[in-house]
Amino acid sequence: MKIIIFAAILFGLTGGTYAAGFDDLAVTAASLKDSAAAQPLSITPDISVDVSNPDQNFTTSRWYGSDSRQARMRFATYLLYEIPTRYNGPVSQIFSDPDQKQKVFSLIDLQLRHMYGAFTTHPGFADTPGIPSGDYKVALLSAEKVPNEPYIRIHYSYDDIVVFSKNLFRGSGATRIQFLLPKDPVTIYKKGFPTPGSSKNRCTDEHYNSEDDFWYFWNPYQEGCPITNDDLVVVNTDLTPIQVTHNTYPEYARLYGENGNGDILQVTYLVGVDENFRNGDLGKQTFKDAFAGLKGAGFQVTVNEPRRKRLSFRFGAKRASVEMRLVNPGSAEFSQEAVKGMKTADIFLYDGHSGLGNYLNPDRLAEDTGGPLALPKDKYQIFIFQGCSTYAYYNSAFFKLKRSGSDPKGTKNLDIITTGIGAAFEVGAKVDVALLTSVTMAQKPSWQTILDRVRAAEGSDSSLSHVNGDEDNPDHP
Repeated sequence: MKIIIFAAILFGLTGGTYAAGFDDLAVTAASLKDSAAAQPLSITPDISVDVSNPDQNFTTSRWYGSDSRQARMRFATYLLYEIPTRYNGPVSQIFSDPDQKQKVFSLIDLQLRHMYGAFTTHPGFADTPGIPSGDYKVALLSAEKVPNEPYIRIHYSYDDIVVFSKNLFRGSGATRIQFLLPKDPVTIYKKGFPTPGSSKNRCTDEHYNSEDDFWYFWNPYQEGCPITNDDLVVVNTDLTPIQVTHNTYPEYARLYGENGNGDILQVTYLVGVDENFRNGDLGKQTFKDAFAGLKGAGFQVTVNEPRRKRLSFRFGAKRASVEMRLVNPGSAEFSQEAVKGMKTADIFLYDGHSGLGNYLNPDRLAEDTGGPLALPKDKYQIFIFQGCSTYAYYNSAFFKLKRSGSDPKGTKNLDIITTGIGAAFEVGAKVDVALLTSVTMAQKPSWQTILDRVRAAEGSDSSLSHVNGDEDNPDHP
């Protein structure tokens, strides 16, 4: 469905999970919500956290996914940085130069971005895929000249929360993994061409073959790929599982009560087109199928226009209203509808391309609407992002917008459902209907039951969907 951005940290705006069935991304890429129409952002990583402290910011993190697990991942590695022609200082002191330090962080961003491809297409992860959160912590360690080469070897440490298929883990202890990163992230794409005149990179997806997409689809194990071991860094690290939640519930009393919309539980449901509004478009088909699914579940239709639907469901004195719109996620109209929904709706659901994390990036929304996105601090809301890798792109960014003095994590008034890996258009409508009918029709199931229903709706097309922020939710309906 959509592609994620490596946390608001890894891919910021320049202006401002896989289980069995996803073992061949090159075959399924065309049907995923992973549009690369927007360019990924690059923001300096957070180095304010002491990465030597094993408990800081991680002990209170919990969540639930039916077929995925969250874990802490830490490692130290290096990259090669070509010595700048205008830098005349000592190599060991390059971090003291603010401009050079910023360039180093940009290269770290670029190198780490390649974990997306490594954790979904490389051997060892094709059947047990995963993804980083993007809200990572980096500490620069040292810099040294590479003998007889015009390069500086930059050493750094990395600390992050990741999501992987639960099949990767054995028991409750740490799981050891090994993966590859490009030694020089600047030149790695060019090394994927077998000869200077070649038109196709042999180390990435057949369709998404450009340098902008390379980090997401690269695979040096592909037949005919000319990348060698000398071009790669091997990383060995442990995944330390984080406790899952049990018997947590959406805050139904607030959701169904006076939550800013009177007696109405208001749902804003935006579906992004895949390419256009013509018949046969995958996004348009999701829109039509979801509309039919909600009607079949008992919702009554009050508005039925080609690109706008409204459905209503009554339970006692309350009513759930679902406002559906089919939109182009790259348009200003989409930004306006998204901001309106996020500010006013009890439940906001977006299903479509992630645009490499750009489409719902708060900076992009602010630019299109003329002002920063300000979420209601005291209103309980549920946000659902059904696109590729939305955990990395949208999770932490929206919790930050909910933070307040009484809620420093931003989780007391917000639960977010995101995906770990590529989400398929083919099951989008089933997933969306499973989510909405579970929460809006007075059944009051737990988050664990809801996510199990999502997993059943996905069938073989698991995207490692999960709920975030439910660790402080009630343990009863």
